[in-house]
Amino acid sequence: MKKPQTRNRQWGLTTSEMIVYPMIVVVLIGVAFGFFHNSRIDDAVSAAVDLGLEQQAIIEEYFDTYGEMPQSEADINLSSFIPEGILIGMDYRAGELGVPAADKLRIGTLRALVDMTEFGTRFEDIESGFLLIARAQDDDTIKWDCVADVVTVDALGRRYLPETCSRADGDGDEEGDGEELEEE
Repeated sequence: MKKPQTRNRQWGLTTSEMIVYPMIVVVLIGVAFGFFHNSRIDDAVSAAVDLGLEQQAIIEEYFDTYGEMPQSEADINLSSFIPEGILIGMDYRAGELGVPAADKLRIGTLRALVDMTEFGTRFEDIESGFLLIARAQDDDTIKWDCVADVVTVDALGRRYLPETCSRADGDGDEEGDGEELEEE
């Protein structure tokens, strides 16, 4: 009768295990850091959008008083705007940015100027964050659209915008004019 062979059990790690396990840990740490970094960007951009939305009331008040959109930043005293976080300023234009034939008496565009250098070198050239476009309706109410700035060369990509901002090119939006923002 044959005696069964017993195998000596090895209790240490093999060479491949010593390489693979630390690599898995490094990859998981990298993924976790990426999520953390992106959540910081999302939070900063959302705060900038919220601060920009506060300017809606000033433009709406001007429109109610004069029956037309402001024609310059001086009309709405935009120089008194106090930026915070990544938002370093707001730029106002009568009409719609990138649409020369837009009705300048019924449409106005606020462009968010941002400084995102704290998020790394890939963001250091970004100067425009998003657009808030005010469109006067036939009933003299204003419809607000928050869209990605696809006109400015160094603008923040639409993937970083919060859900309150729609896509500028109309992806998923049949009318192509953005998503209406609720007035506060």
